[in-house]
This record gives sequence, C-alpha cells and structure tokens, in this order.
Amino acid sequence: LGRFSVVPGYAKFDEVTRNVFKDARQKIAEGLGQPTGKRENHLFGAAPGSGKTYFAVQTVASLPGNVRYHELNLAKLTKAELLAGLREMDDFSEPCLCLIDEVDAKPEGVWPYEVLLPYLDASVERNARFVFVMAGSSGSSIGEMKQRIASRPKGTDMLSRIPGSNEHQIPAMGVGDRVLVVLSQFLQAGREAGKEVQSVEKLGLYFVAATPRLANARQLPEFAVRAVDRMPPGEDRIKYDHLFGAGDPENKTFWAQSSTVAGDLVNRYLAVRD
Repeated sequence: LGRFSVVPGYAKFDEVTRNVFKDARQKIAEGLGQPTGKRENHLFGAAPGSGKTYFAVQTVASLPGNVRYHELNLAKLTKAELLAGLREMDDFSEPCLCLIDEVDAKPEGVWPYEVLLPYLDASVERNARFVFVMAGSSGSSIGEMKQRIASRPKGTDMLSRIPGSNEHQIPAMGVGDRVLVVLSQFLQAGREAGKEVQSVEKLGLYFVAATPRLANARQLPEFAVRAVDRMPPGEDRIKYDHLFGAGDPENKTFWAQSSTVAGDLVNRYLAVRD
C-alpha cells in the first residue's frame, strides 16, 4: 500500500489526485512549522465522503511534535458557537490545523465569514501557527463554489485570504480509492485488535468495489472493524464471509448476483502490507 500513500493511513489510487494531496500536506506541514508571517489557509472543493476530514486528521498525526487538530462544521454551528470554537484556539500554545467543514453552508447568513476573517489573518497579524483548511461541496467545481462564496457578505474578503496555489479540487472516491481505503482500514483495525491481517479474499474486495453504500469514506472504518472482529483466533485472512454478520441476507444476495462474473475470486486472496 505504501506506493499509494499520501500520509500513513491515507492513500489515493489516482496518481494526479494523490499528488494534489501530497502537495497540500507539504504546504500544511510548512505552515505549522516556524511562523511564516503569511496566511496559511487552504480551500478544498470536495464531494461529501471524499475523505477530506480523514486526510486532515492523518496529516496532523503524521507531523512531528505536538500539533493540534480542531474541527468546526459551519453547517452545525450558530454564530456564538462558531466564535466560541475559534476563541478556543487563542489558548493553544501548540500549532493547530483547523478544519472548517461545510464552509459554503448557511448561504443566507451574513455573519459566518465576518466571524472567520480575523482568524484567517492570525498568522500575519500575530504570528499564530494556525493553518485553516476550509472545505465545501456546493457547485460542480471549486470555481463554481468560489462564485457562490463570493456572492455572500464578506465572501470575496474571505477568498482573498486564500493563496491561489492553496485551492484544491478533490474528486469523489473512485473504486480504486475505496479498495485502498478498506485495505488500509483492515490493517489498522487488525493492529488495534491484536490480529495480523495478511490477506483479503478477492471476492470481498469485489463486494467493496461494487457496493454503493461503501462509496463514502465515513462508512469504511466501522465496516473494517466489524470484519476484523469476525476473524476467529489464529486467522490471518479476511474472508468474504467476515464482511457480514450471521444471517445477513446481503451475503447470499450479492453472491447470487455476482457468482457468474466473480466466481473465480472465491478462495483467491490478495496479500496486503503497509
């Protein structure tokens, strides 16, 4: 899995997308190092479930020293709650990556960007080691999302705080991404459970690739944990049957639908390692 890795525990199958994330990770790391006197703000246009939150979390986990992760979801917060969440950062002595999720939410509100602006300037005005990653999903592209943001009160001012080189368009998870994520999650869940996962039945990976509800990155960690929990003691393989609870009708239904095209994947295993 290492050759697809962006940061430990987070991988992308497509080479272009992988390098977009690697570039973003490098810039974030530089912004969280010594004070730069520059605005260290990023804008991600990312489909829901594309894994942007997990990328932010794993980026912080991959950095040396004590780096804080702080997350605020604009869609879920009132003005007072957003302000309180930002003010918490004033007491941080460590550098902080702050994810502002759904930054394009509340289009009718006149206050969201007004509240954000002083903190987007903090790295310039008070040498704060804050990196803001603002993520939204409205529109068909990051350009369309920016147009919508710009039409809002203080929207143009907010966009002016984001260097053009720090704007990133992140596509939805593809089938390759989905398989990589679940393999990575199998390994991680195995380590946490004290089990060594050495291989995964290919029919199980076909199920992951073909099942729409698993196209969302948020669904995969719990899915992987449950599969690892079903591995009996001494087993180092994740079998197709481990993906389902006892008596789950989806097991037989999927097999009946796919046996003619995927029958040769039964009892064939993909060896996995970091």
